[in-house]
Amino acid sequence: MSTDGTSGLSTITPANLPEAASFEQLGYSGAVLRGIGEAGYERPLEVQTACAQPAMDGRDLVVRSKTGSGKTLAFAAPILSVLDYSARAPQALVLAPTRELALQVHGEFEKIAGHTGLKSVPVYGGTGFGRQLDALRTGVQLVVGTPGRVLDHYARGTLRLDDVRIFVLDEADEMLSAGFYEDIIQVFDALRALEQVLLFSATLPHNIAKMINRYMEEPINVDLSTDRVDVERIENVVYRLTDPEGTRQQLLVAVLESEDPGAAIVFCNTKSDTEAVTAYLTRRGFDAVLLNSNLAQTARERVMGRMKEGKHRLLVATDIAARGIDISFLPCVINYEPPFDVQLYIHRTGRTGRVDRKGRAITLLSAADDVEMRKISAQYNLKVTEEETPTREETLKMLSARRIRELKERLVHDPVIPDEFRTIAQDIIADGDAERIVALLVDHYLAEAAHEPQPEPRSEGHGHPSGRRRRRRR
Repeated sequence: MSTDGTSGLSTITPANLPEAASFEQLGYSGAVLRGIGEAGYERPLEVQTACAQPAMDGRDLVVRSKTGSGKTLAFAAPILSVLDYSARAPQALVLAPTRELALQVHGEFEKIAGHTGLKSVPVYGGTGFGRQLDALRTGVQLVVGTPGRVLDHYARGTLRLDDVRIFVLDEADEMLSAGFYEDIIQVFDALRALEQVLLFSATLPHNIAKMINRYMEEPINVDLSTDRVDVERIENVVYRLTDPEGTRQQLLVAVLESEDPGAAIVFCNTKSDTEAVTAYLTRRGFDAVLLNSNLAQTARERVMGRMKEGKHRLLVATDIAARGIDISFLPCVINYEPPFDVQLYIHRTGRTGRVDRKGRAITLLSAADDVEMRKISAQYNLKVTEEETPTREETLKMLSARRIRELKERLVHDPVIPDEFRTIAQDIIADGDAERIVALLVDHYLAEAAHEPQPEPRSEGHGHPSGRRRRRRR
């Protein structure tokens, strides 16, 4: 363990990280170890090894670790190892920026807590208070929630915080960028028995540094990301809009045809872009669904559930709506354009290349985007590969070949075509407007096909997460 000369914090980095070949070496309780084994976890990851002992010793931690690095287990296992399960008042509180992430984190606790006797509840907005109230009245040791709903329960007197001694802020930078700073301060001030703070964040902006100085006592700095994109697992590539008459939407279709990812998130900077892009892709037969803050909470949950089940191939989302997304099989993310804030690049790329998988982060660039991409590349010391953009003609040929192949596959599954349909087809072929009529039929077919259930995502191909070979720009 070293001392960080700029912050004064003791620092754990990969260079001075103690080795741990098994979870047993981390000192977790026997009940937690049984749960970890039954959950299928085989060996501890860096962040779990770094956090285990200081967390169970009651030390404050500031942890910089990428999304997908195993950080939820890094705080869940130590907390479960030290809770008093005979008590029926909350002893630990975890805050997350979104409902989706709160449910994900709560699910991780439940996954490994089967032998501990844990009573817990997730609390979040966008739904009624009923079930949450029932659980809180019965008595719980752990609460996982979003800032707004936690404060709602506290104000109503339905959530007592008097006995909370462990406070976790998960994805703290995302919470603050979403405007939860004042809410988090209110929660801090309500925790009268607070003994330990565990703060997890991909980046440490100024307002988080203020929070650390105000509320944390001699924290240990676990620095496993150092504000960088994981260059070992994630390949960063760009495609350029080379056709002066072309549009960014056409470039996106060219990239999707060239890359052919089994699944992807397309990140847009604005809600209007998500709507326009989703409509454009759907019209061309892509299975694309949008996720933005205009959607009702139930609709967002439905979209995310179907995406996780592999029933949708493409999710077109804003950064705010995509917070907390955890799709383990996601081979790539696509930046429809560079993000407004360079730090968002970390959060976007963190959705791919998770834990032990390879990932691919693709950014679409016009000439006007070069400055922003250079800022991102310089800040995170990225090696960015430029792929050769397919021409419009090449894209249309790929698009046409794919749709013809799909139609022929339908012939295999439904070979019996009524005679009257064949007669109509023959007459269309002989008609002077045959091309336009067929184009109209294709348009209707693609619009319907985009809403049909999709097969499970393909396994990753050799060499590239999306499974296709690509041409490098020389």
